[in-house]
Order: sequence, then C-alpha cells, then structure tokens
Amino acid sequence: MQFKIIRHRDKEGGYREGHRVQCLRRVREVTPDFPEGKNVQRVVAKFDREARELPADVLAILTPAEVEEWREWRVRQDEEELKAAAQFELDTLAESTRVARVGLAKGYATTTTENVAAIRKEIRALIRVASELGLMPEPVRGRPVIEEESEITLLPNFAPPGTPAYESYQRLLDEHERKKAQTNDGG
Repeated sequence: MQFKIIRHRDKEGGYREGHRVQCLRRVREVTPDFPEGKNVQRVVAKFDREARELPADVLAILTPAEVEEWREWRVRQDEEELKAAAQFELDTLAESTRVARVGLAKGYATTTTENVAAIRKEIRALIRVASELGLMPEPVRGRPVIEEESEITLLPNFAPPGTPAYESYQRLLDEHERKKAQTNDGG
C-alpha cells in the first residue's frame, strides 16, 4: 500500500500539497493485451490528510496490514511536519523575540505573569540545549580584561606658521607635552 498526498498546481505553475491522501494499492490485472497480467496501481480510497484515525469507509476497504502501514506512515508524516516546523521556528526565533521585546517595551503588547514565567522557562531550556550541543560559547567569567591605554597621538599643526591658529595650537601641544612629562616623572 502506498499513501500519497495529492498535489495541486498553483497559478504560478508550482506544486503544493493538498489536504487529501490517496491510498494506492498494487494489483495484478489481466487484460486481452496482457493475458499473463501486469502490475498496476489503483486508488482504493481517499481521506483527509490531517486525520488522526482512518474513516470507517476506508477501514472497511483496507486490510489489517495496510492499516498498520498507514499508522507507520502517519508517524513519519508527523515527524516530518515537526522537523519542518522546528526548523522554521528556530530560524525565525531571533526576529520574533525582538518583535515581542519591542512590542512589550513600547506597550503594544501585554502578557501575564504566568506567560512570562513560561517564556523564561522555555528560553532557559533552549539555551541549555544549545550549549549542550556546543552551539553556544561558554560565557566568560569574571571581570573583563582592560587593555592598557595607549597614547593618543595628536594631530600635527596644519595651520600655516606665523598665524594666530598656528601659535594657539602650538601652545596646546607644548602644554600637553609638559603635563605628560610631569605625570611620567611622578610629580
């Protein structure tokens, strides 16, 4: 037995999955053209794709082995849907979290204390799983290392010599050098 989701062509020419499932059974048909018979697939039933249980009319048509095949197919379909949904949610989580944060901060959205507690619990669990999988670097413990301040180089005097701007800037440079010498000498 094969279970096939019916696909439809949209207006742009692409295919999309529909809401119905076909049950295809392989049978041996004898025809005048093929007296020894040939294997063909025939649609024996159709039902809703989201059905958690088979409809009664479909159950009457399928054998117990085919019903078991359908249960296995249903489990595989659920796993594929969960996998696709989980990937989509993970890919869009940062953006949706940012939108929620901005909406909450600006008062566009409101929530309850119970919901915030549930959100915090799930975010902590997500961070724990991400770190267990090695996707998150370990946080750095302790104070950050402060690099020594390097000397800020002063710009050269671009004013033409002999002008008041040149003399003023030169006095500032000389004053800076004098204070720097006093600081280095300990005075």
